[in-house]
Amino acid sequence: MLKHFISVAAIGCLSFSLMGCEPSARSMGATLMPAPIQHKATKTDSSNISLGASGVWGHTGDSYNVKDLNAFGGNLDLTYRVGRSPFFVSAAFGGFGGSLNFGCDEEYDCSAEHGDRAAEVIVGSARNYREWLETKPGKDDYSFWNIQERVLAGFDFNPGPIIVGLAGGLQMFQGGGDYDDMRDELDSQYIVDDVDGSSGMGFVMAYWLGFRFGPNGGGWGNLVMEYDILHKGGIDDWTSSLKFTYAHPTGIFAGVGSNSLIAWTVYAGKRFDF
Repeated sequence: MLKHFISVAAIGCLSFSLMGCEPSARSMGATLMPAPIQHKATKTDSSNISLGASGVWGHTGDSYNVKDLNAFGGNLDLTYRVGRSPFFVSAAFGGFGGSLNFGCDEEYDCSAEHGDRAAEVIVGSARNYREWLETKPGKDDYSFWNIQERVLAGFDFNPGPIIVGLAGGLQMFQGGGDYDDMRDELDSQYIVDDVDGSSGMGFVMAYWLGFRFGPNGGGWGNLVMEYDILHKGGIDDWTSSLKFTYAHPTGIFAGVGSNSLIAWTVYAGKRFDF
């Protein structure tokens, strides 16, 4: 009975391996845009248009099947707010690039180890990937670049000193470089599953909670926590980010984010109101 179960499990695992059980490799463009949603500098009832420009640095030490990732880029975002209404629309455009090494991370099906033969069938692709990492191409540095676009519509409420709201829309990305080329090659050899290719899009949701400080409804600025989710592919493929942003009434803002794919981002910029 046990031998029969192991045989069936092995056959099933072989089938799954043909359907894409390889370790995952993702486009860096599938991470959430680092540009934070802009909020009114102070509580006002007038409509306004704001333009934000920011620079960003991203880093991953060893996670998401990459390591030693460093990236630099910038973003522009345009936001229109309708008078006393909490409704707003926003469009953002940005780009970044950098370099990385391929890595091995348990979360992305690389480092799982099992003892019996049936389980070894499951981890066969992971073993092939780990063996490839020991070759010269597996240890090389790879460059990448990505362009991202995001359109959102939502509601930004300001009860008292609180800032709270949500928005939804689309995020798109296009990318290239040595990293994208190698992901595609490894995918063709059934060593990794190239989830994103070099371009894609997905539905994005954003939620936030923050506080205004000081006189006149924010005279000392505001601090906002923002959580974003990119619903791209299956639920296991969704990416997310958590950002903390401080914004001064002069329009200067800065923050830090913890993200899927690019583990940490630091950004700073200036917004202009019209």
